[in-house]
Amino acid sequence: MQLHSIPYEGIVIEYQLSYKDVKYINLRITAQGNVVVSAPKHAAFSVIDDFVRSRADWIFQHLAEIEQRKQSLPSRQLYDGKTLYLLGKAYTLHLSEGPKHITTYGDTLHMTTLQKTQEGMRKEYLTWLQHKAKRIFLQVLEDVYPFVAPYGIPYPILKIRNMRSIWGSCNIQQKVIRLNLQLIKTDLFCIREVIYHELAHFRYPNHNQAFYALLAEWMPDWKDAKTRMETMYRDGI
Repeated sequence: MQLHSIPYEGIVIEYQLSYKDVKYINLRITAQGNVVVSAPKHAAFSVIDDFVRSRADWIFQHLAEIEQRKQSLPSRQLYDGKTLYLLGKAYTLHLSEGPKHITTYGDTLHMTTLQKTQEGMRKEYLTWLQHKAKRIFLQVLEDVYPFVAPYGIPYPILKIRNMRSIWGSCNIQQKVIRLNLQLIKTDLFCIREVIYHELAHFRYPNHNQAFYALLAEWMPDWKDAKTRMETMYRDGI
């Protein structure tokens, strides 16, 4: 991938160029705000530059939207007074120095740590969340499984990963479902929806009409849970 730049009305547009077996020049902007262009192998630089220049207004608009979203995202820093979520409830973080210990009391999440860096504190906190998530996710799975077993759904192996873009995934052959660690920040209603969603894939691997009909049969208000997960419970950690 090559890095190129072009001037446009006093502003420099940088873009990443790669040549591929495609018929037309394509342009996209990544979630990180990188302009990426793929072009036919025979395309001349001047033609590619003109194409990027023709999309300049669209590029600026989308880069501005990405920057606006970044500004609205919660900080990834752990600090005294930060709002953190656990099982749908907001807690105020109280940080203190001392031997590792994390607990909740009332509306406060108390974190005592000897870590001096944000990376160290974040890793320590996510490890604590992992232990919480394992117990809660297994409990919800055990609660819902009797309702799906009559449909021939196998009892799956449950794994947990801290993932960026998806709430869960399913490996039908290995009988494994993976749940996003971030799901522990949502409420039990949302956790139940994601588990039902992944279990439904054992019967219907694709997101077709039959899949959503089965999901609606198990959980008629699953769309409400999806909306809540997409709009609530984000704390940046």
